[in-house]
Amino acid sequence: MTNSGADDQPDLAILLAASYRVVVDRLQEAMADDDLAAMRPTYGFVIRAVDAEEPTVGRLAELLEVTKQAASRLADDMEKHGFLERVADPADRRRQRLRLTTMGRRVRKRALGVSEALEAELVDAVGPRDAAALRRALLALVTSGGALEEVLAKRTRPVW
Repeated sequence: MTNSGADDQPDLAILLAASYRVVVDRLQEAMADDDLAAMRPTYGFVIRAVDAEEPTVGRLAELLEVTKQAASRLADDMEKHGFLERVADPADRRRQRLRLTTMGRRVRKRALGVSEALEAELVDAVGPRDAAALRRALLALVTSGGALEEVLAKRTRPVW
């Protein structure tokens, strides 16, 4: 369905932005209890990137499209809150890789649970065929925007 100038229908961009906000809010609610309360939306992008490949800070900066200094600050904050740890790279002990701690893995698992719950709610609301059609449409959008590789790697760049 296209907007075709109808004033009563929100445009696709605002629907996608509002949908993203719903996801972020649900994730924050899921992290609000116990020792995960320090979790921030920005940390989620880092957790996905670290879970995908245990990068160095320099590589994390590339993945997030930020400066190395900004990536280092993020990693420092997340390490301070217990989500990440720095470990020596087995191939080059002078390099440090970022790894999820037990708490970081708990965040990842809980976030996946929220994602699954959101999808189940969507299936309940619109049915499995429409939910599958939405997935296909979003994949087409991601593909046309050049971000399919990121999605297949189970990570994406932050929306700053």
